[in-house]
Amino acid sequence: MLDTPPNLKNQRDTGAATPSSGAVEKRSDFQFERPDWVLFRSLETIGQKAGVAKTKLRRLVLKELVDNALDAGANVSVGINPNNGAYVIQDDGPGIGGTPEEIARLFSINRPLVSSKLWRLPQRGALGNGLRVVVGAVAASDGWIRLWTRNQSLVLTPQDDGTTAVVATEADFPHGTKIEISLGPQLPDDPRARMWATGAIEMAAGGDTYDGRPSPFWFDRDAWFEILQASGPRLVRDFISNLDGCTGGRAGEIAGRFKGRSCASLDRAEAASLLKMATLLARPVRPERLGSVGQLEHLPAAYGLARETVYVGSQEPKAEIPVVAEAWVEFSLLSDVPKAQLSVFVNRTPITGELRAFIDKDGLNIYGCGLSHDVKIGRGTSVRCVINITAPYVPLVTDGKEPDLEPFVDAFFDALEKAIRCAKRSLATNKVKGISQKSIILENLDDAVAKASGDGKYRFGQRQVFYVVRPKLIEAGFTNPQQDTFNAVITEYEAENGEIAGICRDPRGTFYHPHIGESIPLGTLAVEAYKRPKWLFNKVAYIEKEGGFESLKEAKWPERHDCGLLSSKGFTTRAAKDLLDIIGDGGEPVKIFAVHDADASGPMIFQTLQEATAARPWRRKVEIINLGLEPWEAVAMGLPIEAVHYKQRPPIADYIKEEEWREWLLTKRIELNAMTTPEFIAWLDRKMAEHDEGKVLPPDEIIKARIRERLQKTVRDRIVAQILRKSGAEARVAKAIGRIKLPEIDSDDLVDWYEEHEASHWSKWAEEIADDLAAKSEAKRGGRS
Repeated sequence: MLDTPPNLKNQRDTGAATPSSGAVEKRSDFQFERPDWVLFRSLETIGQKAGVAKTKLRRLVLKELVDNALDAGANVSVGINPNNGAYVIQDDGPGIGGTPEEIARLFSINRPLVSSKLWRLPQRGALGNGLRVVVGAVAASDGWIRLWTRNQSLVLTPQDDGTTAVVATEADFPHGTKIEISLGPQLPDDPRARMWATGAIEMAAGGDTYDGRPSPFWFDRDAWFEILQASGPRLVRDFISNLDGCTGGRAGEIAGRFKGRSCASLDRAEAASLLKMATLLARPVRPERLGSVGQLEHLPAAYGLARETVYVGSQEPKAEIPVVAEAWVEFSLLSDVPKAQLSVFVNRTPITGELRAFIDKDGLNIYGCGLSHDVKIGRGTSVRCVINITAPYVPLVTDGKEPDLEPFVDAFFDALEKAIRCAKRSLATNKVKGISQKSIILENLDDAVAKASGDGKYRFGQRQVFYVVRPKLIEAGFTNPQQDTFNAVITEYEAENGEIAGICRDPRGTFYHPHIGESIPLGTLAVEAYKRPKWLFNKVAYIEKEGGFESLKEAKWPERHDCGLLSSKGFTTRAAKDLLDIIGDGGEPVKIFAVHDADASGPMIFQTLQEATAARPWRRKVEIINLGLEPWEAVAMGLPIEAVHYKQRPPIADYIKEEEWREWLLTKRIELNAMTTPEFIAWLDRKMAEHDEGKVLPPDEIIKARIRERLQKTVRDRIVAQILRKSGAEARVAKAIGRIKLPEIDSDDLVDWYEEHEASHWSKWAEEIADDLAAKSEAKRGGRS
């Protein structure tokens, strides 16, 4: 075949027929050129870049957006807009900088691969390709994106040429970022679309993370050369000064030979020399510095951890990579046929590669992503495993970020085997011959749901159902039933039968406002921007458990008590304390109530909250009231007692004086969730009644102002409707209002009104007065305003 000139590669061969044949020669020797970004704009090819099938593209898109926000250190939520069905990802991070055009360029699929991901760090991203996958999925499915950040709203529309058009308007959105994204019907529906994103958010709640710089030890010879080339005109010394152990004068010493040189000007031999000098003068990063996730409530209880250093790369010097492997394992007697569930995370985000697990004889077999190994677990048990690898660099097999875990195989299975041994010890105390926990749970599930919900009257939490079923398991001989086993049964049950109606699974750390129904996340920037609404509530209940929030809201409990609901999952975070500072300094009266478990940490939650509140002089006007649950109170109520074992002796709150109860808290606990929703609401009402000074009673002038505001709106609406927008409407409104005399305000009348309107706000009373005044004025003048 003849070589085709470059300028004719996409053109038809138009040569004349040969004289001997008299016919046009039929050939298909065309050559085509296309940039690789076009693979992002078709549903048939985007999977090559995304690394997942179309059926999982929705969950990958949401995971990429959540990963970016988490890597920025933000608190993130992912949900669905009920009005338009779009996915909503919102965070309290620093926002996205740049002009609308620059942001649109960032959200374009034809842009070069510009990313900080070449810096090897233990972060979620790996290629910097995430936004191109997001925009490509939108473009390929005829979807749309809207973004709010830094007081602007941007409508982003991907174009056929790979760019993204933008329409920007001003918006009241000073902090964080919110993205609404709609993926078109061409993309297959995925009922578990938020699963990967939610998993990343939950795993981000774990312990310490690495807050240092990249280390020169984390680069092999080839990767080092590539990152220098990608750094372009940046000076070598500037580049070196951004590495761990290479700052200050040491940067000059390392880069001295290349003074004034740009990174991209170094050839391979010079780059290798620079890397050698950097590793001679710096120190390797120990795996301990990477931190760990640790044990979290939503993970299996059996835990294993392994740390090591591995060497990766094809040429010397190889990259010296610290690794932390963590495994969480739970065994259970869930079915006659043993099953295996495996979830794998890298740097706290779910992997997209295919890693499978199955049980064969007495072994757990794991294969995929460079692994093909088995671990003995014993016969007749099902197993659930969650594994996280933390490392600054993980080799990838595809553009879709499928990891090659083979270099980390020793740490992977060391952590897994430790967790398995721990799980076996737990299982040994939970086996009863001839029956399974699953059969008991399912047999009692309907009755437990009915009891926890007050026969369907209230919403309820999954942990409340567990506490209803727990005595049945104990009666059957399971001496220490675990929440993880119960959760596994519920997960399997809901997969087959759909979600249990009325069950609540709240996000972490929120503050709920009564009457307006608004919740804010307890992120630092969101709290800094917070302004307490005027005369909306006079109480705040800090509740250790969020599980009951939805049931309280549905029962109008916050509205009945004019009480905000606050939780940060256990001990108060700094954001929660800052929020209480703002509320307490708002110039309106407020009481803070602490509600906690009857365990060692519960009373300490109240004590630390009280001490924090006393830390500044002005805070002393904020009253902190401990509602319990106290251990002696919980025991008297007959709530189920759990045994606990602490590795180290926990602190006990100072206000618990009796040695009997101090010792009790070292070995036992009773949780708030041990109460059903009706019991919890009744208990909380009783506790509040001891300290509650009633509903919000604003000053008379505030009420008058609200009446005047409502009156003006009501009268204006009536007049505008009557004159059909004719000129002079505003003057007539003012004249009509001037003829109406406002009544004297008596707070006793408001108190009487509250007796019949217990779940209402005082402003409703003011609005009723204004509406009544307007109606009487109109009737008096015979319908004339």
